[in-house]
Amino acid sequence: MNGIRNKKANKLWPIIPAALAVAMLSACGGKAGSAVQGEVGDIPAKAAKEPVTLTFLYNGYSKELVEEQKSKVENKFPHIKLNVMLEAGKGTTMEDVIGAGTNLDAVARSAGGVFAAMKWQVMTDLTPYIQKHKFDLNRFAPGVLEAVRSYSAKGEMLFMPYELNNTTLIYNKTIFDKFGVPYPTDGMTWNEIYDLASKVTREDGGVNYKGIKLNALNLVYRNQLGLPFVDPKTFEPTVNNESWKKWLETMTRLYTIPGNQPASDDTANFFSKQTLAMMAGPSPLDQLPAAVQKGLDWDVVSLPHFEGMKDKGSQMNAPFYAMVPTSKYKDEVFEVLAYLVSDEIQSWNSRMGHVSVLRNEQIMAEFGQGLDILKGKNMKAFVSEKIAGPVPATAFDGIARSRFSQIVDKLANGPDDVNTALRKAEEDIKKQIADEKK
Repeated sequence: MNGIRNKKANKLWPIIPAALAVAMLSACGGKAGSAVQGEVGDIPAKAAKEPVTLTFLYNGYSKELVEEQKSKVENKFPHIKLNVMLEAGKGTTMEDVIGAGTNLDAVARSAGGVFAAMKWQVMTDLTPYIQKHKFDLNRFAPGVLEAVRSYSAKGEMLFMPYELNNTTLIYNKTIFDKFGVPYPTDGMTWNEIYDLASKVTREDGGVNYKGIKLNALNLVYRNQLGLPFVDPKTFEPTVNNESWKKWLETMTRLYTIPGNQPASDDTANFFSKQTLAMMAGPSPLDQLPAAVQKGLDWDVVSLPHFEGMKDKGSQMNAPFYAMVPTSKYKDEVFEVLAYLVSDEIQSWNSRMGHVSVLRNEQIMAEFGQGLDILKGKNMKAFVSEKIAGPVPATAFDGIARSRFSQIVDKLANGPDDVNTALRKAEEDIKKQIADEKK
């Protein structure tokens, strides 16, 4: 990618840069780092470097995490100062910041933000800097490199993953105890979860208890069946077929349990009202402290799987950093990015309940040790999810994933059957892609 796209740029962005026409790649490590030892993050910073200020734009990161990272980076590299900007609505979005002519050096996005980063052309191939700074790609956990490189037809390293946003099933032990139902366990199938949810969905003492709530968008991104959303050659949606029908029927079957229809207040039903037995979705650690103070007795198990797919894993979902092509300080940016995936930072992050992108077993074993709320819990559930082989992706996948995720809740409460819902989703996605190309 050669530069930042401004508001008036041609909207044919998804079909022009080769890096955006994404295909499946099987490379694991590649020439850039396969024979290189060491990590940039562990090399002491040299004091006699020219001072620079780097501007990082964050989306989906908490202010506390950003400030902590800023402090650690500036302590590690005395010549680098970070100017951090957080997207927080109108006037601060990537589109607004780029449109205002702000000189960005890097962007940090939540897992789904890769498509926006593609659209605004704020990603640079990191391979030359990986080679120059002798960064060892073999340090990444299995599946990470393949997933990153699947976003480029050339096998480029367009971003640096920061952590793994793994998905789990959290449950309320009190509800299971109340109705004498066994707790969920690691390695269960979705059909087994259906049976459990059926047993704890009931009315008791004037209180309606519900079995399970799914974070539909998260589960669409996890894509356990490994299905493409858009054809990388024709840019036609590929969601209206038997495979996606199987996925949708499995998910929405949970909402056919009488009394278990999805509702907008289901998150509150779990954490506050504590009348929801199970939730499947991303890490709930930010909401647990307040819920525990209100009496929530909880634990967690691994994400349920489809029949016959116990060890297949899910698609990688990872917050990331990308170097902006127009940055004047690309070497310094890479030093920061490499430091953020150093053993030092990844160990600290792991202890605070974030899953490391590294294959370091010691760092994985440290997961959650800095959080009292995780003591005595099934912490292996947070780190055990495998990364499946990547599926072909395109710059239009964000459109398809967002629209497809809407089906799950709407199908449970609306008049459409599965076939009609898939057909409508296909039509809507096709129209949105056509509009985006204009």
